[in-house]
Amino acid sequence: MPIGWDHPDTACYYEAFCRQHARYADANHALIAAAALWPGLRILDLGAGTGGTAAAALERGVEVTCIEPAHAMRQMGESLVPQARWLGSWPQAGNGFDRMLCGAAIWQMLPFGETFARAAAALNPGGALVFNIPSLYLGEADPPGGGRDPYLLELIGKLAAGRVPQAEAGERVPPAAEVDGLLAEAGFTCAQWGWRSKLTQPALRDWMKIPPLTDALFDGLSADKRAALVDAAYAQCDPESWRWETWSGWTAWKR
Repeated sequence: MPIGWDHPDTACYYEAFCRQHARYADANHALIAAAALWPGLRILDLGAGTGGTAAAALERGVEVTCIEPAHAMRQMGESLVPQARWLGSWPQAGNGFDRMLCGAAIWQMLPFGETFARAAAALNPGGALVFNIPSLYLGEADPPGGGRDPYLLELIGKLAAGRVPQAEAGERVPPAAEVDGLLAEAGFTCAQWGWRSKLTQPALRDWMKIPPLTDALFDGLSADKRAALVDAAYAQCDPESWRWETWSGWTAWKR
């Protein structure tokens, strides 16, 4: 069986990655900067994970309710960010929020049309849905970085060698122009923003140790065995290589 997001090993490897690398912290700070927060606002954090976005928002003096369906991730988040209110699904009185944040997770909430409509219904007039997506997920290629492997393809290639990944079914993330259109249909006026950061080979190694990212390759193996395979493949790669990672963000104001 796949390990998935609702597993203690996933929460542990995810949080270990967040402690060692700045990828999600940088993404969260860019998200918060685009959200125009001030003390007293009511915030709903969608796909809250272990609480990184919530923790960054709480620094602005806001009130945060976190939604994280995966029990293991939510349990970790409750221990790390107890100042937030934690829920496994949308609150029964699911409206009256001033901002809805989604840090590095909204592509798990397809189809976007339904998610955007639900967000609009839960926001106060003049509220905003603020989210980010790696531009690569939108079909936009990143420029090369540096080292022997400037696109960071070697590690994933070595992990996949001789293995046939399970086919992934389901809807795909639409391109940015379609995201704009879906937001408009849901009653939002949106402004796009973005930033670019470096993703290093060591960061990619530790990111690939998060079990759901290798479920298609290593279904049936424990998280620790997967991590050992990732380390073995990494030993054959250039540790100095890195690539650019561009992120696209939206601040969508409810009309």
